[in-house]
Amino acid sequence: MTVPEVNPTIVPMNRKIGWALLCVPLFCLTIWAQKESDYHTGRLLKVTDYSDPGSASLNLDYLLHIRDGSNDYFARYRSVFIFGHDRSNLLKADSDVQYRVSGKDLYVKTSDNKEIKARVCTKITYRGFPGVQCGSDRILGGDFSDSGKTDK
Repeated sequence: MTVPEVNPTIVPMNRKIGWALLCVPLFCLTIWAQKESDYHTGRLLKVTDYSDPGSASLNLDYLLHIRDGSNDYFARYRSVFIFGHDRSNLLKADSDVQYRVSGKDLYVKTSDNKEIKARVCTKITYRGFPGVQCGSDRILGGDFSDSGKTDK
């Protein structure tokens, strides 16, 4: 009776697969923990509807104003009306919210532990009028007081 030969490349391949299966859950857990710890608590001062009722566009635009200490954040939340993903009813003015900033996006945590994604805006003065710029769009004429700085 002879013992079959073992291919030496099979053993290292099994080890690589084992390490990969171990690393993927650890990586996911690390990302989840980091996401949870990045939230700050701020005050949602105002939710302003900037949708254009005369436009043929199906977008609903809301400008969010969040204050966290001496920092003011302005962000535009855009929802497409036709898809029914408008979650603006979960954004209540004069309430505390948990939020996080990632790049050019601001995420507000809702009461059902989901996130609303909004685009961070910067405060500007355009031809003497205060406003905010969100990407290539400018919103002018609102209450954009200099009560703090707006971070990008």
